[in-house]
Amino acid sequence: MESGPDSSGDKDSFAGKDRKGRSQRRRRRRGRRGGKRPEHKENQNTSGRAEPAAHAQNGEKAAQRPENGGARDPDSRRRRGGRKGRNRSRGERRQRPKPQVIIADLPDTNGVPVLVDTHAHLIDKAFDPDRQGAVERAIEEGVHYIISMGTCLESSRRTLDLAASYAGVYAAVGVHPSDVKDVNERTIREIARLAEEPKAVAVGEIGLDYYREGAPRKTQRRWFREQIRVAVEVGKPIIVHCRDSADDIYEVLEEEKAWRAGGVIHCFTGDDEQARKFLDIDFHLGAGGAITFSRSEELREVFERVPIERVLLETDSPYLAPPPHRGKRNEPAYVARVAETLAELHGMTTEEVTRLTTENVRRLFGVGPEPDGGSIAYSVGETLYLNVTNDCQNSCFFCGLLSDCVYKGHNLKLAQEPDAAEVLAAAGDPTRFAEVVFSGFGEPTLRLDVVKEVAGELKRRGARRIRLVTNGLANKTHERNILPELGGLVDAISISMQAESPEAYAKVCKTKGIEEPYPLVKEFVRWSKNYIPEVEVTAVHMSGLIDIEACEKVATEELGVPFRAHDYVRMD
Repeated sequence: MESGPDSSGDKDSFAGKDRKGRSQRRRRRRGRRGGKRPEHKENQNTSGRAEPAAHAQNGEKAAQRPENGGARDPDSRRRRGGRKGRNRSRGERRQRPKPQVIIADLPDTNGVPVLVDTHAHLIDKAFDPDRQGAVERAIEEGVHYIISMGTCLESSRRTLDLAASYAGVYAAVGVHPSDVKDVNERTIREIARLAEEPKAVAVGEIGLDYYREGAPRKTQRRWFREQIRVAVEVGKPIIVHCRDSADDIYEVLEEEKAWRAGGVIHCFTGDDEQARKFLDIDFHLGAGGAITFSRSEELREVFERVPIERVLLETDSPYLAPPPHRGKRNEPAYVARVAETLAELHGMTTEEVTRLTTENVRRLFGVGPEPDGGSIAYSVGETLYLNVTNDCQNSCFFCGLLSDCVYKGHNLKLAQEPDAAEVLAAAGDPTRFAEVVFSGFGEPTLRLDVVKEVAGELKRRGARRIRLVTNGLANKTHERNILPELGGLVDAISISMQAESPEAYAKVCKTKGIEEPYPLVKEFVRWSKNYIPEVEVTAVHMSGLIDIEACEKVATEELGVPFRAHDYVRMD
C-alpha cells in the first residue's frame, strides 16, 4: 500500500485526488437536480483538468477554481452571497429592521421624583411572555427609566433594539465575563461601534467572575481591560460584574484609570474596606435585591455607611427578586423595595432616596429627568434647609460651586435671589421639622437682612431650632460685627474652617477679595461664643488635602469650641 502524501504539497497526492473526485460528484448531483448535466469545457492549464463553465448570472462572473484542487478563491463565497450572508462585506449586510415604537412618551410626573432601575436584563427569555407588560408595570410603580444589559455582542444589539422601542429604556452594551471565551478584536470593535449609539449609555455588563469561571481568568482580565478602554474612548461609564474577584477588579480599574469613564460596581455585596476602595476611585455601588434579604444584615450595615450620593438602585431582574417576591421572577417595578430599604437605613423618606439616587443616575449616565428649577427650601430628613443666594466669597474645592449645583437631589442654583417673603412662603410651617438651617448654594450672611427677617418670623411661627452655616467672613464683608444682630434669632452656628493654617486655608478655600482670611475666621469663632448659644467648627474629611486632626486641635484647644468633621462625597 502506498504511503500517504508528504508535506511537499504534490498535486497528485491522495488528498488532492480525493478532493477532485468529490468535486466532480457534487457537480454531477447538481446537474441531475437541475434536469440536465452541467456543460464543461477544457481548461487551458498545465494540469489538463476540466473546470466548470463560468455561467454569467445577473452580470456576475462565476468564481474560478484554483488549479491545485485546494481552497476556493476566498472572495468567491462573498460574491455568491455567502452562507446566510455571514461573509458579506459590512456595506452589503442586510440592515436590521427598524424596531417598532411601543411606548413613545413617558407620563408627566407633576414634580414627583421617579425611580430608575439601573440594571435589568429585559431581553432575557423570562420576559418573553410579557416584556411590554413588565415595562408598563414599572412605569405604573413610578419606575420611569430602565437600563437594560447586553451580555454578548448579539444581546447588546437586541438590547439596543429594545431601547429604541421604549421611551424610558436605555441600553448598556458589552460582553459579560462568562461569555468572553470566544471574544476577539472584531467583537470589541463592534461593541465600540454600538456604544456610540445614542441610547447606549454605558459599556456593560463587563468585569470578572471567579465563581462560575465561564472563561479562564487571564482571558477575562484581558477583555475586561479592552472594554474599559472602549468606554474611556467613547466617553461612556462602565457597569462592572464583580463576583469573588474584588481585588482583581480593583487592580484592573486602578491600572486602567477607569475613573476617566466612571461607573458602578453592580450588585455590590462586599465589606466596608472594599466599598471604600471603590468609592475612592470614584465608582458608585449598586444596591439590589440582596440588601432586602433577611440574611443580609452585614450588607445592610455596609450600605448604611455608604453615602447615598454614591448609590444606584437596581434589580438585576429577572434575578434576585426582593421579598415578598422571593423565588419568583424579578422585574423593574420591584426596585421600589430597594429604595424603601435604603430609606430605612439612612433615616430618610423613600421620596428623598428616590430623588437622590435618580440624580446620581443623571450625573453618571445622563438618564432621567432634568432637575427642577433652583430650590429656595428643601428638606432632608427632619431638617429644612433655606437657600437664599448663589454668591460666596470662597470657591472651596469640595463645594457645589464647582459641580452642577445639585445637592441631595435638589438644584440649588437660583434663577434669582428671593426676598424674605418668598423664602417664608417656600419654608411653610417650620414646626414640621426638628431644625431649620440657613445653608444652600452660597454664603447666607451675604444676605444678612433676609436671614434676620426670615429667622425672626420663623421663631414667631414656632421653629424649634434655627442654625446658620457660614464661612465666618461676614464681619469683614459687612465691616462690622454682625453677631449681636443674630443673637436671639439663631440658636446655633456652624463655622466652616477647613484648615489648620493660613496656607492650608488658601489652598482649600480660594477666597476672593479678602486678604488673609484665615485669622478672620478664627476671630469670628471667638466672637460667636458671646452671642450664639451653640457654636461649632466644621471641616470636610478629605484625605491628603485637609488635616482633620490638626483642625480639631485648633478648634478645641485654641478656640475652645466643639469640632465636627464630615466626609467629602464626590457627586459628579
